[in-house]
Amino acid sequence: MLWLSMNLSPPPPTLVEHSYSLTITPMTMAYASSFHLSLPLSPLKPKHPHHLITLLPPKLTTTTITTITNSIDVSKEDTSSPSPSPIQPEKRRVEEKFAVLNTGIYECRSCGYKYDESVGDPSYPIAPGFQFEKLPEDWRCPTCGAAKTFFQSKSVEIAGFAQNQQFGLGGNSLTSGQKTLLIYGTLLSFFALFLSGYFLQ
Repeated sequence: MLWLSMNLSPPPPTLVEHSYSLTITPMTMAYASSFHLSLPLSPLKPKHPHHLITLLPPKLTTTTITTITNSIDVSKEDTSSPSPSPIQPEKRRVEEKFAVLNTGIYECRSCGYKYDESVGDPSYPIAPGFQFEKLPEDWRCPTCGAAKTFFQSKSVEIAGFAQNQQFGLGGNSLTSGQKTLLIYGTLLSFFALFLSGYFLQ
């Protein structure tokens, strides 16, 4: 008589293939010397299929990055106030001209006769205070008979720009000779006042 005992171990929850073991006791070894055992082993289905763990690769998540483009109108921001236009060189030359003082005296280049507006010409007759530009065209020099075109103005150039004549308490309207006389006269006056202190002692 053949005693067979089979131990069927439950399959591990994480394995698909199952192993089975066949145990033959020593009492049956004498009877099984000429006996050939052939048992087909069929795989058994697991009782708890939910214990199987299926290892699947993680699902790849595709992240879509949306770039939002904001358009900014910088045409108004970059617009700066227009810079003042530079002064033209011709205008600067006009402003830098020295002031010319009209003395009212005109001199004949032919004979040296001087016509003074404050005196006039009694020989024509021209009343005192009559301007030279308003003299009649037939007026001639009383000495040599030269026309008006031979006369030149004896104007005086003031050492100062014409646009600065209203400043400086009237000092800008002085001629160069008058300014020189004023400066050195003031220095001599203070020097004489300084020396007078020694004479008082």
